[in-house]
Amino acid sequence: MTSSPERKQLVRSLFENTGTIKRAISARMHAANYRYPISPSQLELLFAVKHAQPASFKHLAQQLCVTPGAVSQLAEGLEEHQLVTRQPDRDDRRIQCLSVSRRGVKLLQDIEKRRQKVLEAIVKDLTDAELAVWLRVQEKMIQHFQTESNEQSKQEKH
Repeated sequence: MTSSPERKQLVRSLFENTGTIKRAISARMHAANYRYPISPSQLELLFAVKHAQPASFKHLAQQLCVTPGAVSQLAEGLEEHQLVTRQPDRDDRRIQCLSVSRRGVKLLQDIEKRRQKVLEAIVKDLTDAELAVWLRVQEKMIQHFQTESNEQSKQEKH
């Protein structure tokens, strides 16, 4: 597809708007989560653990685009608050894995309820049709990133 000046401007505007939306949503989510004893980075790690548990530090680091050392530092705080548990990998006892504790599950459920309320307030003026289009666009973008990530992984192996 050729890039007309109009398309280039649309893409520029979409990029700027995406950044603005991300910052605004992050600020609202942070405000909704102010009473929790963990940082936004720790919360992001906690959600990543929930979706991949049990998850190795290496896997979580790749998922979050940080180093395994950074994951370890974030995990220490989560362990102090008894939100995650650390255990050896089933196949290789040298590898440590994280799982969400019962206390962590309860915290995540509470946070997800708060996030749902924030998101509902944000999209309340959108029609169901507009939400459906937005969802389809997001899914296409996610598919692009997943395909790109898979291709990069294949290239790194060769």
